[in-house]
Order: sequence, then structure tokens, then C-alpha cells
Amino acid sequence: MLLRGSMRSRAVLGVLILASVSLGGCIGDGGTEDQSRFIDDESELFDPESPDYCGDFDGDGEPDCPLSGYIPDTDPWWCNSTGIGGHHVDLAYEGKSKGLLSPELCEELTYELKDAIEWAAQWPTLGDAEDAGYTMSVGYTEGMGTHHVMLNNFSMDDPGFDIDDPYFPGTRIDGVFDHERPEFLMYGGEDRESELVGFAWFVRAPTDSPPEGFSGDNDWWHRHHSMCFRTSEFRIMGEDLSDDACEERGGTNVNLENYWMVHAWVERPWLTFDDVFTNHHPCLHEDGPEEDLGAECWGESTEHVGHDI
Repeated sequence: MLLRGSMRSRAVLGVLILASVSLGGCIGDGGTEDQSRFIDDESELFDPESPDYCGDFDGDGEPDCPLSGYIPDTDPWWCNSTGIGGHHVDLAYEGKSKGLLSPELCEELTYELKDAIEWAAQWPTLGDAEDAGYTMSVGYTEGMGTHHVMLNNFSMDDPGFDIDDPYFPGTRIDGVFDHERPEFLMYGGEDRESELVGFAWFVRAPTDSPPEGFSGDNDWWHRHHSMCFRTSEFRIMGEDLSDDACEERGGTNVNLENYWMVHAWVERPWLTFDDVFTNHHPCLHEDGPEEDLGAECWGESTEHVGHDI
């Protein structure tokens, strides 16, 4: 179970929840014969109109909202991953498998993801992000949405930029993993009103050694070895193209074999219950995001969503 031992000192009434997927409090009639259930149904969560919906669960004097019910003796879905995370599986993970995190690692991961959600809440729409200076590096793509990055004053057209061994000074694209601040924000469309759907972290590391990343071993990072960029806009036009094909799209190939990426799907309703770190979301269709919360895609596996950047 998630609450035990030293963890109770940090969460007296319940575990602190992700701002979009919650843990605090308890519901139900007490004990259950099944000592390891997973919350995978919104019907198991607190009614947001309940007076117990908010509370100061981390002791900082501020109410933590929105919160949902954490059932004692259960394991939150984001602390248990299955599958391989998508079709970009690196050889670094050969022979490995994902699974249930220990209670201690689960709590650490919960706080890490919560930090990212709270930080990104500053830019709930694409318009908010672009007004703040974010650049659309990847246009809306099936399974992923957009990828928006903060470049500040960086430009690939700088004479010192090396397409064979690229660095991105002045940005947060570097060798430092910061769980609270994903390098990319992902939106469900290219209109200003398009909503935030997910996050992506992008970190430089050796080709044979993924970044340490999040607590636990379920965040399987992947690489895009070569990307075709329209350098003046930092806009990605394709992946693993020949130089001629990239030039036809108005781009230049950039070697990114030393850069690793991982996604997290923790923004409601864009949750991926089978693997929080999977690469793609099945309800981000080619023609736009699914708006019907009763559609079949919400229950589909997140393992096999194709895309062509």
C-alpha cells in the first residue's frame, strides 16, 4: 500500500495528489479483501463538490485542489506501468520490464509529477504558452499533439551551431533533468484555444546511458537520432530523412543521438492508465483530439499509436 511507515508523516489524511490525478483522503467502507487494487476508473474518485475535496495535505498552509479519493491499500495507476512505452524502444532497455513501484518510490514519483503539473498550469492553452515566448517546434501530430519549447534568444542559425554535435545554449535543453520543468509542453491542436495535454522532457546524455530521470525504472527514454529542422524557426519537418529529402522540405538534418526524450500523460483527461510514460495517446487523432469522453479510444492500449512527424 502507499501509506505506511515514514510516509504517514507527510500525508496524514492521504497521499498528496497530482493536481490532475489525485490521492488524498479515503472512500469506501473500510477494508477490502483485495490488498492491491488499482484506481483506474473515475467513478472511484471523490465528488469534486464534496466538502472533503480540498485539504492541506502537504502541510504548507495552502489547500491542495483539486483532490480525489485515494483508496487505502491500493496502488495508484501512475506507479504501475506495463508494456514497452511505445515503438521508440531503445536498446538500453533490452531485457528489462516495467512494473509496480515500491511505496517509497511511488510517493517520490507522485510528488515529481505533481510538481510538473503545477508548474505547467501557468500555460493551460497554446495561446498562453506562445504569449509567454514558447515556440511550436512540432506541429500537431497524431498521438502526441504539439511540442512547444522555450528558446529564449537561441537560434539554430547562429554561426556556432553544430548540426553534428548540437548544443542549445540559453535554453533548458541540456544535460540536466528537472522533473518540475519539462522541456516541451504538448497541446491538442494548433489553435490558440488548444489545451495542454501532456509533457516531454528532453535531456542530453551518452548514447548508451539514458538519463536518471524520474523515481523508479518505468520512465523509458527514447531517442530521435536525426531530425530535419527548418532552422530559422526551430521547426521539425521530419525524422530520419535523407539530406535531399530534408532539403526538399526546406530543412537541415540535425544529429540528436545524444538527446533522450520521455513523455508523461498526467493532464486530465489525457491519462494513460497502462503506462504514464508511454510515448503516444490514442485519443489524439490525426484530425484532432477526441472530444467525446465516451469514445472507445480512451480505453484502448497506448502501445500502438502510429505517427509520422
